[in-house]
Amino acid sequence: MTRFRRIARSAILALVAGFTLLVVLSYRKPGARTEGARDPVADTLLKESGGKRDTMRFRDFQYDETRASEGRYRVRATEAVKFEEKGEKLFRLKDVVFESREGTGERAISVRAPRAEMIEGSRAFRIFDGVRIEGEETSLSAASFRYDPALRVLASEGPVAALRGALVARAASGKLGVRDGNLLLDGDAHLSGRAEGGRAVDLAAPHVVVSRDGRLDATGGAVLKTDRFILRSERVSRIAEAGGSRLRATTDAFLLVLPQGNEPPAALTARGDALEMRLDASGLPAGLEADGGASGLARLDLAPAGASDTSGGAGTSGARRARAPHFSGRFENGRFRELTVPDRLDAAESGRAGGPAGSGLRAITAGFARVLFLPDGRSIETATFENGVELTDGKRAALKAPHGTLRGRDETAVFSGEPDVPARYRDERGAIAARTLSWNAREERLDAAGAVKASYAPGAGPGRGGFLGGDGRSPFFSESDTLKLLSRTSTLVLTGSVRAWQNENVLRCGTLELDDAAKTMRAEQKVQAFFRRETTPVKGTRPPPGGRPSETVNAAGDVLIHREEERFVRLEGHATMTSGVFTMSSDVTDIRLAADRTIEYTEARGAVVVEDRAQRRRGEGTKAIWRPQTEAVTLEGAPATALDGKGNRSTGAVLTFRQKSSQVDVETDGSVPTETILKPEGS
Repeated sequence: MTRFRRIARSAILALVAGFTLLVVLSYRKPGARTEGARDPVADTLLKESGGKRDTMRFRDFQYDETRASEGRYRVRATEAVKFEEKGEKLFRLKDVVFESREGTGERAISVRAPRAEMIEGSRAFRIFDGVRIEGEETSLSAASFRYDPALRVLASEGPVAALRGALVARAASGKLGVRDGNLLLDGDAHLSGRAEGGRAVDLAAPHVVVSRDGRLDATGGAVLKTDRFILRSERVSRIAEAGGSRLRATTDAFLLVLPQGNEPPAALTARGDALEMRLDASGLPAGLEADGGASGLARLDLAPAGASDTSGGAGTSGARRARAPHFSGRFENGRFRELTVPDRLDAAESGRAGGPAGSGLRAITAGFARVLFLPDGRSIETATFENGVELTDGKRAALKAPHGTLRGRDETAVFSGEPDVPARYRDERGAIAARTLSWNAREERLDAAGAVKASYAPGAGPGRGGFLGGDGRSPFFSESDTLKLLSRTSTLVLTGSVRAWQNENVLRCGTLELDDAAKTMRAEQKVQAFFRRETTPVKGTRPPPGGRPSETVNAAGDVLIHREEERFVRLEGHATMTSGVFTMSSDVTDIRLAADRTIEYTEARGAVVVEDRAQRRRGEGTKAIWRPQTEAVTLEGAPATALDGKGNRSTGAVLTFRQKSSQVDVETDGSVPTETILKPEGS
């Protein structure tokens, strides 16, 4: 071997020995602290690890976890240190990103924070120093969060703020479920902003849960406000639906639908144990359900409707309220349109100034009701009531019927009965029972039809006086096929098989009209009148014990007219009047009543026939006057004729019949001759 080759070999062996020595001297156990680092660990991480040098340092740290029971998630950080503290091995991370993916749709939640801390082997971690969570259409931020892998929940360690669409939420603390996507806001939670329809929304409650599917649950005493309504309850839930959403409030729920334009302060309020309201896509109310619960009643209040409304309202009405175990409502364009009460309605309307004496709070009860409102949302268009309808107007009037219908545009009401249960009306003037009762407010007219029976209080009958001159202190009764009462003109019209009576005074006819203002009565069509009159006392004698005797006067004709103030009764067309044994027939008969209920005189005209059945006498003429005080009938004619049962005949200008006597006085004048024909006895 040459000298050059020996030198080269020695150099190579020296290099190998030097490299081996270098490797041996630089060896350290895995995880041992480094003497120096080209890129020092962040100062903040060293402080967070208690000032210790890292036992293990990482760059671009990443941790992946996939478990069937705990889902799939990944934790990434720009730097990490691992150290031991109190027997636990901790990871402290910088610039952390937590990502969770759930289900087949790969729903993702992303969490970003400056710092995080993990315990090796537990899969739980804490992120802090200002955390922002993105995902499930929700952005959530807080100072710090803890992640529980068993529950798969991110829970804040202090106040949180959330953003979902155009809604901003704040609460004392919050939780986000990684698996179900539910956001829980706890402690004075407050949501405000714009809902899907663009309307302003404000929700305050101690506890709020926002679900992935858009459902929202607020508990502990929630208040939800929009620009169209306010909803308050122990619990309020919102469920998204096709074309809108649904709100449900339970336990002491209260709803206030706010007015539009120049409407009163509250267009509608509802309360109950549970309220459910449907909203359309723009956030306007579309439907309402209210339930009073097991032992309560739901309540609905409507604002008054005024005649000055420009929204189509008809007439005026006071404030109204309705109570029932359950009711449902429908809205159109945000205004109340229809109300349905399936069972036990109890409703009332406040009285209006200037109403009839005794009127006041109007109340109605029924087993079923459906009310349709005009476009103003307050005035009634039509209303239907069934199953035991009862209506009262203060202390003035009351009505009962199996069925009832109201028409707001026409301001009419119709109440109908059944064959064995008529409709019944009562006020301070009297009472009416019929198969059908109709009221027209504009005309102030009451119509009754079908087996009508009516009674009138003393002083409220025909002409505020006595019927056919009777005692005005007694009630007056009637039966007919129909009845029409015009309050404005104080007129009562009865038609069809009319029968009217007061004490012993009775009238039958086809049509009867009573005018309270003019104090007149007119009867037509086969008129038959029966009325008691006291007999005229004989001069110089005293009435017998118990008062003067009376007798019945029967009057018949085509027309009967009674004028109370004049104490006048007229019979027209086939007029016939009978008193005791005395009968007088004519074309027209006038009866003048005295103030003491006696007949002052009776005058008959036309084809007059006078009969005295006791004396078997008959007279014919053109005019007859009967004066009960003188117990005489004066018959005039051209000539007047008298016949008796024996065939005797007398004629003259004036014949005077003496009652209770067979005597007939004959008078003559120059134009009418006198003639008497007497038949011999036994001829």
